[in-house]
Amino acid sequence: MRLEILRQTSIAGQPARVGDVVEVDDRDARLLIGSGKAKLAPVAVPEVQPLAGDPEPIKRKPRSRRSKIHGTP
Repeated sequence: MRLEILRQTSIAGQPARVGDVVEVDDRDARLLIGSGKAKLAPVAVPEVQPLAGDPEPIKRKPRSRRSKIHGTP
């Protein structure tokens, strides 16, 4: 299982620092997750690169919100 380390610990005698993503067996994974030292690591999704001929995506201007005026005379 792939885990992301939340608190510094050691796994099989090797130090694991905060933010490290490590591959461990199911037994160690359950122990680390149960003790709050790790969480399941997100699946790595490859970033999609636009092709050379693709136009830039259209950026929309955010809508402005009208303020409500309460109690005007």
